[in-house]
Amino acid sequence: MTVRANGATTWLPWSSVEMMTAVKRGADWSDPMLEIRVTPGVRVKGRLGRVHEGRRVYQLLPLESFICPPEQTVAILHRYSGGKVDAKAYLTYRAGKQAVARWSNEVQRVTDWPDDKDGRTE
Repeated sequence: MTVRANGATTWLPWSSVEMMTAVKRGADWSDPMLEIRVTPGVRVKGRLGRVHEGRRVYQLLPLESFICPPEQTVAILHRYSGGKVDAKAYLTYRAGKQAVARWSNEVQRVTDWPDDKDGRTE
């Protein structure tokens, strides 16, 4: 994986990444960030990391900033990382939001239908 930040480029083999996670920014899931937790001794040039449970953690990009949908982005990262990606909470939130939107559209569609075959409402 290549990480670019502040003019510095760091190549990280997936073996140096313990986990990549989608995390909330703020109180909700409107714009989650991808974070990586690296193995001991690994640092990413040009990025300020924080220490969490003894491991360095770096924020990468918002999950919504990729060209493909978040579900596809997560699937691709999961495949190349060997299963080191955890975005289940965000993807569950997103699936629920999409289900509500589909339900709302269906309710609106049924509500807008005319009452008889001729298209007239009574």
